[in-house]
Amino acid sequence: MRYAKDHKEKTRQRIIEVAAQNFRERGFEGEGIASVMQSAGLTNGAFFNHFTSKEDLAREVVAYAMAERLDFLNERIASGGNTQAYIESYLSTRHRDNPQQGCPIATLVADVSRRSEPVREAFAEGMDSLVSRLAEEWPALPADEARGKAIALYALINGALQMARATKDNALSEEILGAGKKAALALL
Repeated sequence: MRYAKDHKEKTRQRIIEVAAQNFRERGFEGEGIASVMQSAGLTNGAFFNHFTSKEDLAREVVAYAMAERLDFLNERIASGGNTQAYIESYLSTRHRDNPQQGCPIATLVADVSRRSEPVREAFAEGMDSLVSRLAEEWPALPADEARGKAIALYALINGALQMARATKDNALSEEILGAGKKAALALL
């Protein structure tokens, strides 16, 4: 039986999507190829039909997850939302409690810093796209000031989200999210 023309590309995309969720939840080192392939409903042997190594998959996952986050930001703003709504969504208990579906910056940044140059380049490209898009929300500012504000905002909300996730004390976690929102909104 022959596969459809686009079968290989669809399978590759399914592996990337599954790996993106698993890596965001457990990190690159906490997730193996066998587990990714099992979650995708495939055998380990099929992995090398699509990727040369786990590092190759990591690069693809970072590029995919960062593009997915940019799409989310664009959708949020296009649907009548604004930067404030994005901040409130970002620093929410829902986002905190679902890292596998959330922002790859908050879940993978520490792992990315220890990965190969291609993985780090994919992250930098994605981060640059997010910062550039967010900077558009301050059209009255000079471009370098708007970009600086966008970088500061991302640094603040990511740090707050990571800290809120790291604590087991729910009251402290909520306090961190609240303080992060307040500080981020002050940047607006």
